[in-house]
Amino acid sequence: MKEIEVDGTLSAITASLNDVAAEFQSIWFRGQPNYEHKLIPGIFRQGPAFGVSFNEQLMFEEFKRRYPDQSSSHKTTYEWLTLMQHYGLPTRLLDWSSNLLVSLYFCCTHDDDKDGALFIYDPTIMERNYKFTEFLEMQVLDKTRNEFYDRIIYRLDYLHGGNCQLNDISLQELKDDKFKRHLMAGKHSVFNSLKMINPMNSDKYENGEFIHTYETELKLHFSNILPFKAPHLNPRIRQQHGYFTFHGGMFIEGKEFIPVGEMEDSMYTGDTLIKIKISKEDKKKLLKELLYSGISESTLFPEMEYQAKEIKSLYTSKLML
Repeated sequence: MKEIEVDGTLSAITASLNDVAAEFQSIWFRGQPNYEHKLIPGIFRQGPAFGVSFNEQLMFEEFKRRYPDQSSSHKTTYEWLTLMQHYGLPTRLLDWSSNLLVSLYFCCTHDDDKDGALFIYDPTIMERNYKFTEFLEMQVLDKTRNEFYDRIIYRLDYLHGGNCQLNDISLQELKDDKFKRHLMAGKHSVFNSLKMINPMNSDKYENGEFIHTYETELKLHFSNILPFKAPHLNPRIRQQHGYFTFHGGMFIEGKEFIPVGEMEDSMYTGDTLIKIKISKEDKKKLLKELLYSGISESTLFPEMEYQAKEIKSLYTSKLML
């Protein structure tokens, strides 16, 4: 990931795109008010460092149970996750926008005392090379380690003909030895040494293509990060020119079970991710420029409560007593 700094004006930021993203085929943007924060979805902000544990699987089931009327328009797991994200539940989705101004707004609206970050991302390579797999969807749906582990072992054996290992134990051995399989399933972070028996040469990234070992291929099954163009099922996605990245990884009982991939790692994004520092001193100035460009809370959040909030502010004045 390349990191740069520019002058804090819309014109300077726009001009920088001609330099740093000239070769990008497609551009997504994401604004974060704190420069130090990584590109991590809400569901992974758990564990001892955050002092909270989420049960992703039960949240997903309960949300669907309470809103059965949404099943006519939200067909897939990924579409349900966009609806959960819309209403503030922690999910494995990260919001992006094809609109630079929208992302700058989110970069500047909070943490006035901290530098912000504007991320620029070209999803084209990952759209072309990697698709959603059942391994990623399983992480949202499966409830126990044993259930998850059983499905992985049999699926990987089908995909790779038994010619791979999990933590130095062959899949065939794990299939045959249920006790050993359940012992491994009881551990945390069991995928940290996921690997194949006869790996190829070292991982490379050449000419916009991943040339990887079987080990990397397996890790991409579980910890991958994929761009996701959700249908415009609610007006906010449409208004914010919204897109998403879907992040693999899994926590169970507040502990990491499957490693969460870091989007800043070149293994996932190569040289297609750029981070621009937005100085804290420039945030208010940029918000004013954005307002002149028609970007404000009420334009980005079309729901009635946000429109009512703006109407109240427009037609309220303080009395001089």
